[in-house]
Amino acid sequence: MNGLPESPHVSVNKLGRYLTATPALRKRLIEAQKHPPDPQYLRYPEAAHAITDFLCRGQDESILRQHQHRLATGVFADDFDTQRARLCIEALEHYRKLHPRLGLQGVVASEVGHEPPVLHMAGVAIRVFPQVVLQSVDRHGHTQVGVMKLYFSKHHPLDERSGQYIATLLQAFAEQHLAALGPIDTKLVRVVDVFAGKEFLPPKARVRRLCDVQRACEEIAARWPVQ
Repeated sequence: MNGLPESPHVSVNKLGRYLTATPALRKRLIEAQKHPPDPQYLRYPEAAHAITDFLCRGQDESILRQHQHRLATGVFADDFDTQRARLCIEALEHYRKLHPRLGLQGVVASEVGHEPPVLHMAGVAIRVFPQVVLQSVDRHGHTQVGVMKLYFSKHHPLDERSGQYIATLLQAFAEQHLAALGPIDTKLVRVVDVFAGKEFLPPKARVRRLCDVQRACEEIAARWPVQ
């Protein structure tokens, strides 16, 4: 750290919740973004990695089983890591049951990478961080492009509005950063709530939702210095 205050930023998942939150929860969400937990205390990076690996290696279910086995038989340094492994195993089991309903047969996935670009809106950097780029070929032989974002929370499932806000921003990310790969197909833009077993696609009423995001980012930027 260089001692300088960080500019306003928010993860897309937290922004999705912020847009439907009470004033008190909005305040807590900003505080959590300004003072995030150490990365070593995040609960689901192993689950995200395993699902990404599964998608990028041909959607072979045995890959998920291998990751579950590795987590189940690992020796961990402390109780937190042991509990985290159990949560990731549970998340992978939820995703394994959900995956056949996502309709991704014939879709090719590739990893986005660890430092994807951000979206900027009203002075706020929105950290979208999708896990994979999705590509398929239509009946005319043209490549269609999309992205998938995984959402992990046992106790805060996405409601329809939050899921659609996140999907709208995911579409904006794809259009801004992936258009060189081919036209964006909204049917390939997916937000997947792993524990809830639900997926969300971008809604048609996109302009209104982007206006809501703009206003929310203006609010975050105004509150950031005093939060």
